[in-house]
Amino acid sequence: MNTDLSTPVLLRRIAQLEATVGRLSEDLGTLRSAVSKQGLQLPRTRGVRARVAHADSSAADNLHAQATGGLAGATARGEAARVQWVKDGLVVPGERLAQAWGLTRQALAPAADRGEVFAVKVGNRLYYPQAFLGMDREAVAAVCRALGDLGASEKLMFWLREHGALAGKSVADALEAGTALAKVERLAAAWARERGASRVPAAA
Repeated sequence: MNTDLSTPVLLRRIAQLEATVGRLSEDLGTLRSAVSKQGLQLPRTRGVRARVAHADSSAADNLHAQATGGLAGATARGEAARVQWVKDGLVVPGERLAQAWGLTRQALAPAADRGEVFAVKVGNRLYYPQAFLGMDREAVAAVCRALGDLGASEKLMFWLREHGALAGKSVADALEAGTALAKVERLAAAWARERGASRVPAAA
């Protein structure tokens, strides 16, 4: 990999790789759960074939251990980062957002299903971007919908980042300063497309 790159480019690549690892971790967990529920096990053989199979299996197990060990490490780092988001106040519990918007906490789940908000899971709880607290619900919904089906961590990065296209401001600060919502929506859609989102609304 070429290391003669600017810091923003490197940070963007790191964010992309972390997001990919997060998705792979979720997929792996889902597959493990599915296999466990079906009670599937590796077949056993005997004799010479058994010894060959055992040798192949051992090699495969070693590769699997290395792969999952690396993935487990990345997953642990990802979880540690999410815990830090909570400590830094970058994300807040659903109760706090619901209170700020005059909703019940239960009302946030349908909004999330519609793509109007998103939450990151930290431990067993869902947390929402702190930036949402002082914002109009419709504006939040418009920007979140424009981010399509990106993962929650990638969406959060969009909200936290200071964008050059927004005069070096975060999304919340730019909107508060009078930036047109349509401009932020277009930026969000472009951000999502660059990161491989498969469902991104057409730009307004």
